[in-house]
Amino acid sequence: MLAPRLALGTLLLALPCLSRAQTTEPAPVPKFYVGLGAYGSFYQSLGGRFSNEKGFPVPLQLTAGYQLRPRLAVQLGVAYSGFTSRYDVEGYYFTADPAAPEAYYHYTSTSTRRNTSVSALARYTLTRKLAHRVQFDVLGGLTLEHYNGYARGTETQGYVNNLQVTNFDQRYVQNTLLLSAGASVRYRLTPRFDLNLDYTLNHSVLTGRPSRGLNSLTGAAALGLRYRFGQR
Repeated sequence: MLAPRLALGTLLLALPCLSRAQTTEPAPVPKFYVGLGAYGSFYQSLGGRFSNEKGFPVPLQLTAGYQLRPRLAVQLGVAYSGFTSRYDVEGYYFTADPAAPEAYYHYTSTSTRRNTSVSALARYTLTRKLAHRVQFDVLGGLTLEHYNGYARGTETQGYVNNLQVTNFDQRYVQNTLLLSAGASVRYRLTPRFDLNLDYTLNHSVLTGRPSRGLNSLTGAAALGLRYRFGQR
């Protein structure tokens, strides 16, 4: 009878220790995250389009990240926007010869423009207490801006008995590499969902064709939701 009583007493004495050990064990930290949000930059503007342009009005950014350490993460982001515009103009115009009849013209075209921004950034958390709902980060890395556009159509002009028809098909591609650095603020809605706002300043270091109003220093911002999953 002595051995069972000793075992029972030892178990009762150990229960408080086991309880304290369980409460001090750190909670699992999500290891991966994905996000979706609205995006705006010098290369992908929010609005400002003409009435004949069709497309989604707000560029969207998809992000995926991996938590290397409690304060350090790396993330990849892809933002996209594109729209199509159509023109169909017909009329008459006067030539330099006042005695000549009015000349006829007819112009039709379909233009498409697509912009893609691919960013690879490191994210370091400045807030000391990671349990706080509000977190501040600094960002740094590279961004690749890809622009692809084309225009196709016909141009008809001249007199009724002598019309000249010209077909055109133009394509334009430009890639720009940027150095990106900025800041971010995150608000934890739930243990899995964050509301985040990122802002970066971008400096162009390499471009395929120096046109399209290329600026050396530009800004970009993204506002959206992030979902964390997985555990360490």
